[in-house]
Amino acid sequence: MGSFSLALLEALVSAGVSTERARAVVDLLDRSIDERYSLHAEVLATKRDVAMLQSGMVRSIAELEVRLTRDIAANGATIAESKVELVKWMLAALTAQTALILGAIKLV
Repeated sequence: MGSFSLALLEALVSAGVSTERARAVVDLLDRSIDERYSLHAEVLATKRDVAMLQSGMVRSIAELEVRLTRDIAANGATIAESKVELVKWMLAALTAQTALILGAIKLV
C-alpha cells in the first residue's frame, strides 16, 4: 500500500469510518486508478514509441528518396529519347507540308 493509500486509510478511520470499510474504499480506489492507468497506457504513446516511429519514418523517407532518384534517372533517359523522336516526327511533318505547298503552287 502506497503512502497516499495509507494516508487516505488513516484519514477515513480518523473520520469515523470503520477500518474494514475504509480499507475497502482504499482498495477500490487503487483498483480504479490501476484500471484507468492501464487504459491510458494502451492509448498513449511513450517517448520510446515516438522515437521508434520517428526512426522508422526517417528510414522510409530515405528509401523513398533513393527510389525516386533512381526512377527519375531512368525516366530522364526515356524523356530524352521521346524528345528526339518528337523532333524527328515534326521535321518529317514540316517537310511533307512544304512539299505539299510547293506542289500546290506548281499546279496553280
